[in-house]
Amino acid sequence: MEQLMTTPATMDVRLRRIADHLMALRDAAAFSPSSIGAKLLPHLFVLDIERETSHRAALLRIRLVGTALDDAFRRPLRGHTLDEYIHGPRGKEVIASFHHCAKTREPIWMRQVVNIRNKMPRFVEGVAVYLKPERIYGGLVVGECAGLSVAASFERAALEVALPTS
Repeated sequence: MEQLMTTPATMDVRLRRIADHLMALRDAAAFSPSSIGAKLLPHLFVLDIERETSHRAALLRIRLVGTALDDAFRRPLRGHTLDEYIHGPRGKEVIASFHHCAKTREPIWMRQVVNIRNKMPRFVEGVAVYLKPERIYGGLVVGECAGLSVAASFERAALEVALPTS
């Protein structure tokens, strides 16, 4: 697990497969959950981008979420906005990163290490890819940083930079 915390070149293999699949799609209509494989479905998410209006800023609403993510966050996420459940010392950076993807349409990779009182540090690593019309597709994995004393942190990179060449 130590390598996972040091460089995007060690991206989780499940995320790499999700990223490769999403980067090959032309638009949201080309996405089919069955084409990604049953083992990856629990880690997928789809966000609807509700563009800003004169009354409010843009919202990123969870349209679809895999069971591993509901389990990791210990509650159902579908229908909620990211602002409703992403928090903590780096929460604003995480939300800003998703908004960056929505605004610029740049695919991104992110990793956050979170220290929770009386628990092992946890990592959350994800990829996000904009697909027309107005959706972000991605994957997320969550796990413990077993045996490591890791400071809370946040990293973000363009997905093309984070993907190791194969």
